[in-house]
Amino acid sequence: MSGLSLFQQAELFYYQGRINDAFENYRKSIKKILKDENVLAKVPGADIIPDDFPQELLGMVWRNFVGFYRDPKMNFTEESHPEAFRLLNSFRPTAKPHPRLERSARGKVLLKGMQITAGLTLGLLAWDKHDRATAAKRYREALDLAETLPAFTSPPPGTRGMEKYVYGDLQDTKTNLGRLILNDTINAELFGAQTSAGQVPGRRDVADLPVPQVRIDKTGAVTAEPSMAFATTACANCGKRDVKLLRCSSCKTTQYCNGECQRAHWPDHKRTCLGRSSKS
Repeated sequence: MSGLSLFQQAELFYYQGRINDAFENYRKSIKKILKDENVLAKVPGADIIPDDFPQELLGMVWRNFVGFYRDPKMNFTEESHPEAFRLLNSFRPTAKPHPRLERSARGKVLLKGMQITAGLTLGLLAWDKHDRATAAKRYREALDLAETLPAFTSPPPGTRGMEKYVYGDLQDTKTNLGRLILNDTINAELFGAQTSAGQVPGRRDVADLPVPQVRIDKTGAVTAEPSMAFATTACANCGKRDVKLLRCSSCKTTQYCNGECQRAHWPDHKRTCLGRSSKS
């Protein structure tokens, strides 16, 4: 069967309520197009589909495929559908490239769009598993990749297709990542205030929270978590938290927002930095 036929079959299965069959056919359609077909082929009737739907068949199938992982009414995970998850993970922003999509300018745009939305989906899946650090990392990777193509971050009026789809997706992610950073900042201050040394937890450090953090998963279930692993690291100079900071090239441990913060902190840092460097 062709990629289009598999996509059409998936749509039929979906409307029949055969969710697993639909998902499997979306996966097969993507694989078929990537292996044997024109990756830039348009969806039949592409000129009349909604503005925020990809116009390429591959992009349209991909949009539906990742949607299954995000839908709160479904429970598609790495464990439940490992083969489909491998396909999703193969498009994460830092994965190896897909050569057939890199042969043309439009193919590169389509590839970046798929990589960005894969990163956002992987971030949501990590969040569902309570892995805040990985969730924040995947969000940041997706946002950083999007910044390399202005059409995704600040599309001009009249933009449609993959660019508009990705742009809409990114708005929610910026909110999610901002919320993670804000929560880490507040909780780090509360945690540090209760320790004699005013300890500042870093990424993946686990801390008991003074006030349990309320968490709502994609099914709508609400739980209160008495402890959490931090998703971010704090700059040693200004204290601003983020997922990816610059690491001191000498001691390889202390992290900063930028070179300016590193230079400002050097009078305080140099003694411990030189001591750590001499031991390595």
